[in-house]
Amino acid sequence: MNNDQQFNISDKQKDEFKNNGFLLIDEILTKDEVESIACRVEPLFNEDYPKNILPDELNWRPNLSRNDTTRELANAFKCDPSFARVALSEKLGKVAADLMGWEGARLAQDDLFWKPIGGGPIKFHQDEPYLTFFNPVSVVTIWLALTDVSTENGTLEYVKGSHKWNTHSGMVKNFHVPPSYTKNLNEAAQKEGIEKPDVVPVVVPKGGCGIHHGLTWHGSGSNTSMKNERMAYALCFIPDKTKFKEKDVGFIYGRYKLHNSVEMEESFFPITYSKDGYKSESINSFIN
Repeated sequence: MNNDQQFNISDKQKDEFKNNGFLLIDEILTKDEVESIACRVEPLFNEDYPKNILPDELNWRPNLSRNDTTRELANAFKCDPSFARVALSEKLGKVAADLMGWEGARLAQDDLFWKPIGGGPIKFHQDEPYLTFFNPVSVVTIWLALTDVSTENGTLEYVKGSHKWNTHSGMVKNFHVPPSYTKNLNEAAQKEGIEKPDVVPVVVPKGGCGIHHGLTWHGSGSNTSMKNERMAYALCFIPDKTKFKEKDVGFIYGRYKLHNSVEMEESFFPITYSKDGYKSESINSFIN
């Protein structure tokens, strides 16, 4: 796999992203890149960690958790070199920076999602409210389809133009399998004077993606397919020059904040792309 392979974003795609708050791409990963991580999804959720590093968050465990929930694992790139080779590629970091107008990009977090047959919804939300302890607060997420995704198997759904709304989601309750995954979205739309939000499903083949601004509202419905699971790998990028705020970093990211410093340690938040060619040395330890 060539980690330095480039993917060029056109001016038309930049305008689409700016106007809609998201961009759909049918093919951004090669077949080999998709297969290299798709085959590792089930082993990771069954606690097979090649690096002997546990994920930062894990919301599903075999024989303990409900089988009708979407399974989520945070920071697979620390646990498994296969995921690190994709997440820390210069290609995806450059896409994030180009769309957001940044000089460079670093990975804040990844999220691996496995929605089984019958798997329930994920509540509509925004990503940026979960990352307000960064300075600046600027976020973009690349959501990679590891299987073909459709409305039938519970694909991601975007709300067109919602990154321009004044109403924000905050950190939502009942994130997994909520009673109504659109309730808070509909309430926010009403506050914005919008009777019916323009919801666009991410329908792409495996290897394709949806890329969304940190303020774009998004969520996903249940997997009603009788035969197709849905797997996806979301990469949350921030500007390469991002620092921590002084206080209130949170219980997860706080464990990676250095004492008396706002600098972000690249061993935990690798810089994957910059216009001057810089990349974190720690990347080699993750991908090998």
